[in-house]
Amino acid sequence: MDLYLISEAGQVSPLQVTNFPAISGGLPTRPDLAPSIVFIVAYFLLLFPTIWRAYTYRRPRMLLFTFIRLVLFLVIRIATFALRADEAVTAELPFNPLPSLNIFIAEQILLGVGFIVMLDLMVVFLQSHISRTDVPLEDETEFAQANRAPILRYFITILHASLIAAIAMGIVAGAMYSSAVSNPSKNDTVKALRIASTSIALIVVGFIVIISLLLLIRFPHLGVQRTLYLFITGGLLLVIPAFRLSTSVATHTSLTDLISTATRVKFYILQAMVEWIVAALLVLVDVRVWFFAGGQEAKMMLDGTHPKEWRQRVKTDSPSAEVEAKFNPV
Repeated sequence: MDLYLISEAGQVSPLQVTNFPAISGGLPTRPDLAPSIVFIVAYFLLLFPTIWRAYTYRRPRMLLFTFIRLVLFLVIRIATFALRADEAVTAELPFNPLPSLNIFIAEQILLGVGFIVMLDLMVVFLQSHISRTDVPLEDETEFAQANRAPILRYFITILHASLIAAIAMGIVAGAMYSSAVSNPSKNDTVKALRIASTSIALIVVGFIVIISLLLLIRFPHLGVQRTLYLFITGGLLLVIPAFRLSTSVATHTSLTDLISTATRVKFYILQAMVEWIVAALLVLVDVRVWFFAGGQEAKMMLDGTHPKEWRQRVKTDSPSAEVEAKFNPV
């Protein structure tokens, strides 16, 4: 079966599916409507507890900013499946399989970069867990010590920068998608950018899984359940870039692949469902307790200490305060 595009002027032109760069989830058609609505509802229901979590993490502000990104991810996914539902309702085969190329491109961009937001959160929580100081001194990792902390910060900065680069490449690839459909010579560029973006995400989440495993073995006193949580959540996240990479490196795209039930099932299970499960896991636990996220200030807030009181304690407990008390006794 051949596909055709209908322009706004009413002109009909053949659509060569072999010109398509790698597509996530195939071409949305009528069978995609029901699962798209299901995921819109699922993400919408998850949005409220996530906003509540973000509110409880309002101190320190950096932790609040970190978790607002998860709220942003949920909004992105609601928009993604809303676009997909719109395509499913309006698409027709063989004529007009892409009622709006712009909507299709927007959906592909959101699918490509959305999960990286959660991956960035995992990097933050891994750093907090490694450098936590709320355990006995002998149970701390060497990176919790002042002389080794910069090494961890440099490594984490590299991971964050890599993920920003992955998001940028995914957006650029999406922006070039329209021209790649009509100009096959740009297909390879778009494909290379998507593969590079996904590969970076795969490498970063691979680091998270490996480091979590090493923490389980070498530092069980950090909390086996907590480290196991990072390991399992990272393992789930690993599925998403692995799945996307397998579709991106496909040598050719056939019409059968784009509209097949198998393509839809793989997409909804290996990306959409896994993303929802990971998002739910990130909301499930209090990261201040589990990973010492937010540091001592967040811990004080959790214990009910007012921010002003906490800052006063920091001043009192600082080395300069101790020296002043020693030479200026009350």
